[in-house]
Amino acid sequence: MSTWPDAIGRLFARHRAKLEAIVVRRIRDRDAAADIVQDVFANVLASGTKGSQDADTRVLFAAARNAAIDRGLMTARRTRLLSSVLPEQIMPAPPSADAELESRQAIAALDRALEELTPRARQIFLMHRVYGASNMEIARRLGISVSAVEKQLARALRHCQNRLQDYLGPP
Repeated sequence: MSTWPDAIGRLFARHRAKLEAIVVRRIRDRDAAADIVQDVFANVLASGTKGSQDADTRVLFAAARNAAIDRGLMTARRTRLLSSVLPEQIMPAPPSADAELESRQAIAALDRALEELTPRARQIFLMHRVYGASNMEIARRLGISVSAVEKQLARALRHCQNRLQDYLGPP
């Protein structure tokens, strides 16, 4: 007696080329068609047999046709959406000279603010904000309590906010 994976393997060998041709006619992309047909076979394999080889074949062809239609609709929708996007939305205009100068000044102010912190506060701030370490991880690495980390972070943030007040928008 044949197992379902063996049966679907024979169906794949027998119908793959024809299914790919059907999908290619709909979507005009041979590589995508091969992927779609392979996905269809994987889905049919996972769903199990429908009872007979004829029924399984009909399911394969219907699933491939539906997948091709779905791909075509998705491609048309993507094309329609992209045609409504303005070039400025894809690639914004470079910042003005004033904006660039202000950004550089803000970065310099942040550097100065960080230099004004104690070495431990600066280390905790950088570990948390730049390297993404959690408070627990920082506490463990430095051999201090999580509460101490939280207090140092709060002080460092408050200090940086005060020093950068001219560059930050309203709270």
